[in-house]
Amino acid sequence: RRSSDLACRKEVLRFELKVNCINMSFIKAILEHMALEDSLDPADAAMVKGTPGYNPAADVANLEKAIKAKGVDEAAITNILTKRTHAERHQIKAAYRQTTGKPLEEVMKKTLSGPYEMVVLGLLMMPPQYDACELKYATKGLGTDEDTLIEILASRGNAEIKEMTKAYKEEFKCELSKDLSSDTAGDFQKTLLALAKGERNEDVRVDDNLVEADARALCEVGEKKKGTDRKS
Repeated sequence: RRSSDLACRKEVLRFELKVNCINMSFIKAILEHMALEDSLDPADAAMVKGTPGYNPAADVANLEKAIKAKGVDEAAITNILTKRTHAERHQIKAAYRQTTGKPLEEVMKKTLSGPYEMVVLGLLMMPPQYDACELKYATKGLGTDEDTLIEILASRGNAEIKEMTKAYKEEFKCELSKDLSSDTAGDFQKTLLALAKGERNEDVRVDDNLVEADARALCEVGEKKKGTDRKS
């Protein structure tokens, strides 16, 4: 039982580290909140695999039981959500709403609080929606979270970026490119806008001629030239 609970808690942390949702102080708070004393080895957190013929009915019933438990059974919620894939959690949300008449996300907002609430709400989002929200928060208010913008836009494939920009427009009623343009400037802005188009060459084959040409071009605008030609 303890081994299973540990694996589930490690999966929660693995998810948060992957999507860069919360900072390390929040992660520490989560671990303290769960009284997790064991050391965490990233290699020990296995990826979740889907269940053939998955039926969300049992998970929905157990979630409802955990939510209505005295003090809320957070361990049960963690155990259910971290053992399911994004697609399966999407099925859980749909089945929960059909069964109870209430959106699971709204129920969790009213039931949970603090860092743990953020983790659970993140787990209930599909990846494009989650990325869209993170990008919005990175450009919202005073200052810009440049690390989040770079981490998401530079690490997603073309298909993921297109789904993300679509989710962004649906969620916030504006174009991602518009917010990026208004919140950044200069070469950094140009780089982000180029990445946000989702039109990068994803061919994994290496063209030695292009590599050599790019290396020469970088040398010409770098070492052999005073100053830096950022446009190149």
